[in-house]
Amino acid sequence: MRNLFQTLLAGIALTGIALLSALAAMRLAIHGAEVRVPSLIGMTIAQALDAAHAQGLQLEIADHNYNANTPVGHILHQQPQAGVLVRSMWKVRVTESLGPQTVTVPDVVGMDSRLAIITIRRAGFKLGDVNSLPFSQALTDTVIAQSPTAHATAVESPRIALLLAAPVPTSAQAYAMPNLIGEPYATASQTILQAGFLLAPVLEVDDKLYASGIVSGQVPEARSRVETGAEVRLTVER
Repeated sequence: MRNLFQTLLAGIALTGIALLSALAAMRLAIHGAEVRVPSLIGMTIAQALDAAHAQGLQLEIADHNYNANTPVGHILHQQPQAGVLVRSMWKVRVTESLGPQTVTVPDVVGMDSRLAIITIRRAGFKLGDVNSLPFSQALTDTVIAQSPTAHATAVESPRIALLLAAPVPTSAQAYAMPNLIGEPYATASQTILQAGFLLAPVLEVDDKLYASGIVSGQVPEARSRVETGAEVRLTVER
């Protein structure tokens, strides 16, 4: 009986050791599949590809932006950030620099939307978000605002967003609220008033994320349902 008991204890001990070994092996396997994201900012695309592949990662060019301090073809931003642990073959998304802004933002306000889109593309820009608001002082589908504004300098994104005129309803109807963040306050407030909305007292903040006089927040939020006569509150940088 004593020998049987000792044998059982020895079997339990061996089983425990086997389980611990399996858990340790599993942990090593999991952590062995993790890699640390390298710093790619400032590299050329070719260098970034080599650095990512060396770590067993993939590279995706997710966006392009102008930047006066970063040469064309070099990395501006990356996600995930450098130093983050990710699984092997994880995709690192980067923004490639277009270099300094060398093209002039065209003035498309007052144009029909189709002509405006052609003008934007001929100028070397891409079409950004397109929204509509009821506006009685222009024909339907005429551009009543654009972002960035015409001839703007130090532009970051190569995209131009448009706000088009929509028919003014005879009774209150719902529309999608346009994105006014990043617009100069004068432009955004004029858009609100001309569209038949009410402008609430402005909330001024100072968080340095936007330049002075630029809209950094709005209520209702962009793309939310709003009706004619609704009140819109803007947050503007001091």
